[in-house]
Amino acid sequence: MPATAHQSMTRAEHRVALTAAAGEVGYLRQVGDDHLALHRDGGDTLVVSFEMLDDMRDRPGGLPISTGVARKKGWATLDIMAEGRTWFREDDLFDYFDGLTDDGFFDDYDSVVFMGGGMGAYGAAAFSVAAPGSTVFLVQPYATLARDIAPWERRFRSSWVLPFGPRYSNAARMIDGARRVFVVTDPTEDADAMHASLFQGDHVTRLPAPHAGGDILARLDGIGILDRLVAAAEADTLTPLRFAQLWRARRDHAPWLTGLLRKTDRIDRPWLQALVAGHILRKTNGPAARRRLNAALSKLAAEGRKAPGNLEPSAPQRGDRTLLAGE
Repeated sequence: MPATAHQSMTRAEHRVALTAAAGEVGYLRQVGDDHLALHRDGGDTLVVSFEMLDDMRDRPGGLPISTGVARKKGWATLDIMAEGRTWFREDDLFDYFDGLTDDGFFDDYDSVVFMGGGMGAYGAAAFSVAAPGSTVFLVQPYATLARDIAPWERRFRSSWVLPFGPRYSNAARMIDGARRVFVVTDPTEDADAMHASLFQGDHVTRLPAPHAGGDILARLDGIGILDRLVAAAEADTLTPLRFAQLWRARRDHAPWLTGLLRKTDRIDRPWLQALVAGHILRKTNGPAARRRLNAALSKLAAEGRKAPGNLEPSAPQRGDRTLLAGE
């Protein structure tokens, strides 16, 4: 029988799953109108993650992104989950973190790691100030949407009205007290790279992930390296070289290859498209890569240019379907 497509959890189903995950020792707590906090007991290391509840409901099991590494390492977690694109800008959430700091919650752990991707990376960086000396692992982080600081940011227009200050505000400034900060970003995406450039300091390690796509955190998780990256960040063994070695796994990841192939469609660089399509064709023998390779080679020939390597046109295979409009 064919595999059944995964269906997103309902809010009620998800609430049950999160309550069960908290167990008898942890807790699931409503924080203000739009946020939940899930605390799961563990060892002497705490992972504090930030993400959107909608993303979690689309995930099999519905558990936070911190779950994998926490289970493998026996770590405790504190997961902050947002209902919608709140950017974690809620007074009740600020008060919650103030209370954690005042109560010495973070002091109970030998090591604290803040992590998140996209909007979650903003939250992880902004609230890391509550635990000085922590490790901060940021994937595709945004510094702020404040118009006076990031006037070049033209996305997320519906969120521009949110007050990005004064508490837990400019995420790039909130990391000053961290022990070490790791920033994963796609340098080929201008706006994301501009945000990443605002995270500065001798304790900041930049980890470039070129052509990673729109959701880099999901990409790292999809190719199976996210947990290893977080563990290496906590152990202070995550270097640009080590990241590059792990990032090579993307070359065998079909969604990344497909995204890269489509990206070459948007730019007029037939030599690069031939190179990418040729690699994908060797990996998958797929008709889409074959069509793009042949089109790129034809254009190179028409321009009197050589093809990369020893690439040659690939004959259609039995089972290749006719290309539809837009493909």
